[in-house]
Amino acid sequence: MGLSFTSLEFCIFLGTCLALARSLRKVSAQTWLLVIFSYIFYLSFGALGVLVVTLSAVAVFHIGRQLGSLSDPDIRNRWLWAGIAVNVGPLAFFKYSAFILDNVASVLQPVGVRFTFTHHPVFAIVGLSYFSFSGMSYILDVYYEKIDPTQSISEYVCYLVFFPKLVAGPIVRAGELLPQLRKGLQFNAQDFEAGCAYLLVGAIKKLVIADQLTGHVSMILASPQQYSSFTLVQGLLGYTVQIYADFSGYSDMAIGCARLMGIRLPQNFLMPYSSVNVAEFWRRWHVTMSSWFRDYVFLPLEIGGRGTRNANVRIARNMIITMLLCGLWHGAGWNFVLWGGLHGVALAVYQWYAGRRQRRLQQAAGSTFRFGTLAARLLTLSVVMIGWILFGTSTLASAFTYLWRILTWAKDGIALGSPYILPLTAVVFIAHLLINKDRNLIEELGSYSVPTRTLTYACLLLILTTLVPSEAVPFVYVHF
Repeated sequence: MGLSFTSLEFCIFLGTCLALARSLRKVSAQTWLLVIFSYIFYLSFGALGVLVVTLSAVAVFHIGRQLGSLSDPDIRNRWLWAGIAVNVGPLAFFKYSAFILDNVASVLQPVGVRFTFTHHPVFAIVGLSYFSFSGMSYILDVYYEKIDPTQSISEYVCYLVFFPKLVAGPIVRAGELLPQLRKGLQFNAQDFEAGCAYLLVGAIKKLVIADQLTGHVSMILASPQQYSSFTLVQGLLGYTVQIYADFSGYSDMAIGCARLMGIRLPQNFLMPYSSVNVAEFWRRWHVTMSSWFRDYVFLPLEIGGRGTRNANVRIARNMIITMLLCGLWHGAGWNFVLWGGLHGVALAVYQWYAGRRQRRLQQAAGSTFRFGTLAARLLTLSVVMIGWILFGTSTLASAFTYLWRILTWAKDGIALGSPYILPLTAVVFIAHLLINKDRNLIEELGSYSVPTRTLTYACLLLILTTLVPSEAVPFVYVHF
């Protein structure tokens, strides 16, 4: 469904967009061209999403201008809530209405109140969570006077629907993208090379790693009761690698598409499986989303709760609330809520522990191969992988069955041997262990000598062309 970054059709689409954009000199013309191509791209996923994003864009643009021109606090507050409603309303209706009605029906049924409804009353809209959060951050940043509202509707619409980041992020804020759009698209050899490198690495992560794992991993996650515990462990390892390679591959390709135009999108993955604690994991996993929840949910909760006597209790409560909302953002299901709650509790426990063992934690983070560092990484990865069971299975019952069969080491069931899971897991985990997690090798590649770069690109192309599977799989996070 829709144009995929890994398809030939998208390559033609992107090439046409770049060629036309390069022929234009006026910034306004370039902006409108990006809007047109973004709408073409989004139309491939369905017309309803185009209608919703357009109505939202027009409404938020005018609300932003009102917020920028008014000084009366009460009136500005009303416009703020209107802006939040415009962004949250479609999200609540299209994504959560069935989930809410299901749970209301379950609560009322024991007291004799029954009602029926169509289980899926609305259509799913691709990218709804992402452009809703982009619009909300714009309204909040204008309200708190972090940015000035744009006076150009084409500029705002382009910010909202810019096709590289539209359906699965990164979640780019207006203060990052609007200044670049105002300067116009920049085309130079360095950005073009970096963009191609991001696209190449992202394609390898997606096609060579994630898509090779999808078949066996999906079967194991779908029916955990049918497989032996060893097979379930393989499935968990495979899903841990698959979701990272798939989503970070998408982010790399989105960054690469924008970079070809001279536009820099923020990094979204910073070697997350090398983290030594769960707080660091969330500074490295889906960075733009975790920073969004930090700035627009956690910090306002902290500011609003400053009068709480026990600071540790306040911080723990706000972390758990933030992560519960983060889990719900990922999907309308209790498995996602519990996944968020697990990470919220883990963050709260770490926060409490860090306040008492600061020196030991600094020592553990100081060396890659210290026993304490390796143990901290293993503990963090264990928490993350338990969370992935909740994230990857379709229901809470399946998740609990999956976890229980591993804990009891069930030997009955199918023993599935996958030729991909363990080798690809080893490759990804070793890379996280050995590569400096604060380096960006793609960005550094441009500073190497021409022979080194040529050999590197040739090797990457060889890997891509020889190991790509016969059929591509849709990106995982497109569904969120």
